[in-house]
Amino acid sequence: MMDDLRILVARLGWPSTAARWWTMQELAARLGAPASKAATEAALLEFLGTRKLEAEVVEALFVFWMAAQAHGYEASQKLAESIPKTSVLSELLLESLGLWADIPDEGLEEVPEDFEIPQDFNGVQGADLPRMFRTSMTELEAATRLPFVRQMAFEWSMNKEAYPDAPFQGDPWHFSRLLGDGFSGQISSRTALRMISAYHRTLAVAEEFWGMPPDTAEEWALLALPVHPTLALLRPRRPAWFPGRTEFDGDDEAIGGAVRSLVERVQLERPGDELMAFASPVVMSMDRCVEVSVVRWAQVAGSSVADEGLAEHLKDLWRTGELLASDFHEPLGTTTVLESPAHQAIADRESRAWPLAKLLDFERLGYLQLDLYPGRLYLPAIPRRDQLEVTPRDGVLEVKSGSAVIADLSYWNAGWGPVRPMQFDGNCGMALVSRGTAYRISPDDAVQEVRSFYFWRVRTLHRKGGFNGFEEKLSFGATFV
Repeated sequence: MMDDLRILVARLGWPSTAARWWTMQELAARLGAPASKAATEAALLEFLGTRKLEAEVVEALFVFWMAAQAHGYEASQKLAESIPKTSVLSELLLESLGLWADIPDEGLEEVPEDFEIPQDFNGVQGADLPRMFRTSMTELEAATRLPFVRQMAFEWSMNKEAYPDAPFQGDPWHFSRLLGDGFSGQISSRTALRMISAYHRTLAVAEEFWGMPPDTAEEWALLALPVHPTLALLRPRRPAWFPGRTEFDGDDEAIGGAVRSLVERVQLERPGDELMAFASPVVMSMDRCVEVSVVRWAQVAGSSVADEGLAEHLKDLWRTGELLASDFHEPLGTTTVLESPAHQAIADRESRAWPLAKLLDFERLGYLQLDLYPGRLYLPAIPRRDQLEVTPRDGVLEVKSGSAVIADLSYWNAGWGPVRPMQFDGNCGMALVSRGTAYRISPDDAVQEVRSFYFWRVRTLHRKGGFNGFEEKLSFGATFV
């Protein structure tokens, strides 16, 4: 047991993003179990006290936060006293745990006038970490005329001393180079942790010296969340009705039959419920990969597009248009509120059809959960008078309209590894399944006859050995039910 615990704690420092997220969940479960709570708490507090970067502290604190949300864990004041590097986000986490840390943020310093931005600060943007942190600093600088970018670069140069022997933690392409061209790494190395920590400290400087209101600092700090508060408690759960490896091989007619078979298997597994969206790799190998995406649509009479031309007409809309807008009541609240879209905003005028599920926006995005973005978070896009709420429950997400659950979302690992083909939306899969058919009823179509179809896309990647990139083939279709 103790060896297992040491291994788990060590995995909090792995450069694999998904592995760190799963490790947080396992440690949170141990914190919530009476038999393992004391040993796990002691090991995590020791680990927390040795952290050298603000982002590392936040990730460790999220273990305690998950334990409190999912397992009834009650944190002690000793947790607040164990934080070596405070930040706006770590203070938010402590507050959500019912704790208060009166720890001054020592060493805050405004960027000197003669400081020059180092070349490696610009070089890692978009390569070792997403550009969003640098972009947000540019936006703040443009709005305030304060040196946010230079301050972040200054903090980046200063925290190099946290790990003087290995400030960049190795080669992020180590795992993908041997596989050839066309792969993207699932890596968040020390480079990313240093840059996110520089982001944390820049917000602290802005609050301390530049008069940034605390509420504004908290809002910008949410960009540095390691996990989305609603998605943090998702557990991999591959459904029994998952399609076989060869079902989506063949021409468009064969694929349409596979879609119909998939829908029927969901109904057999869950009588009375309906598949609203499905997206997952179904084949993963060194020379051939297949990814399937299926979304349920509705259509009313009056279309100017023939059924046989519907898929060709709609395929340009697959990724166009706005994402499903979300909001929240508390910065770290586990409930996400979905803003119901206007019917005219999601309906296609020529075909008079609209999707019943759309992709979630990037609010409260967790940088350890990038495998879920941009194409794995389909949620109901139903024009309604009331807002929908998404909450975690028993490892899945439940979508509620008022007190009634109208759908649930599950996800699973499919061909997971340290890299994935660049064209794929993620190594994981997801399914959005309705609870009954009440989700279909909305004020806009209640008086019209509505029919349903599944709009699908199959992406096939193929290469003939060697290290060349994959050749991509996209197939689209509409299967009526």
